[in-house]
Amino acid sequence: MPDFLQPYFWDVDFSRLRLREREFYVIERVLEYSDDQAIRWLKATFSSERLADVVRRSRRLSPNTANLWALVLDIPRDQVRCLSTPFPPMLGGS
Repeated sequence: MPDFLQPYFWDVDFSRLRLREREFYVIERVLEYSDDQAIRWLKATFSSERLADVVRRSRRLSPNTANLWALVLDIPRDQVRCLSTPFPPMLGGS
């Protein structure tokens, strides 16, 4: 992975981060926190279909980020997991 991505992975040992092993995590992190240079790298490295898959399935993306990428990648909002309404808590209990 290019060194310019290192600031987006402040909480892990970047030198040990392997793209093939942590692809979903890397895509999430770059979508959420990066700049134009990192987005260009992301789009050159992964297909639009792979990016859309991450946007659909991620629970870590913020609603603003998920909404932006849903618009960019033409994904219906109801297909984006982190934009779905959570289930209400159960009342009563047992």
